[in-house]
Amino acid sequence: MPAKHSARPLGPARIVLSAAAAVLVMLVVWVAVRAVGPAEAARQPSVALPSMPQVPLAPATSATPTPTHSVVSPSPSRSRSRSSSPTPSRTSARPSSHTPVPEKTTTKPPAAAPTTTRPRSDVFSAALSVPASWEQGYVAAVRIKNVSGSSQSWSVTVSHSNQDNLRLTGTWNARGSQSGDNLTFTGGPLAPGASITFGYQVSKSGRGNGRPSGCSVVGGKCGVS
Repeated sequence: MPAKHSARPLGPARIVLSAAAAVLVMLVVWVAVRAVGPAEAARQPSVALPSMPQVPLAPATSATPTPTHSVVSPSPSRSRSRSSSPTPSRTSARPSSHTPVPEKTTTKPPAAAPTTTRPRSDVFSAALSVPASWEQGYVAAVRIKNVSGSSQSWSVTVSHSNQDNLRLTGTWNARGSQSGDNLTFTGGPLAPGASITFGYQVSKSGRGNGRPSGCSVVGGKCGVS
């Protein structure tokens, strides 16, 4: 059966053939060593491969562009030329586009001369007299004159002191009013250079004759006699 043939051990003939083949190989190696020497026999045969045409490869380019100023460096000749003969700046070579504006000169107006105030001239002059005085009152007359150059109305005030229960009882040629111990008389207008005399009467209480203590006229001076 086939199974029995595959399991059969090698026979003497095959052992002899294997030994003969080994001897033949050793004989061939010995012949080769004797022919070319031990160094050439130990060298392995080189295998020559067919040459392939070389294709130049394009240099790889970077995706992001490299800034120019970082790659290109200034040449030494340019730096030497700049140091030896400096190039004039733009501002010195080109004329300025701005036209100079002349400065504005402000002329101050001459200072006004100080005005001297003239002393005010009197408009009226007045004089008060007491023709009659007694313990219960008195009678007075006032003369007023216009000393100005225009027609003016006038006003005279008569004051009193130490007069108990003073009261204005009558007035003529004027309009009279009382405020406490002060009596005010008005009239006019009075022509320039003209004069007028008015009178009044007052009553009082207490001892002593009645008498005014002073008088004043608007726009002038008033005296008591």
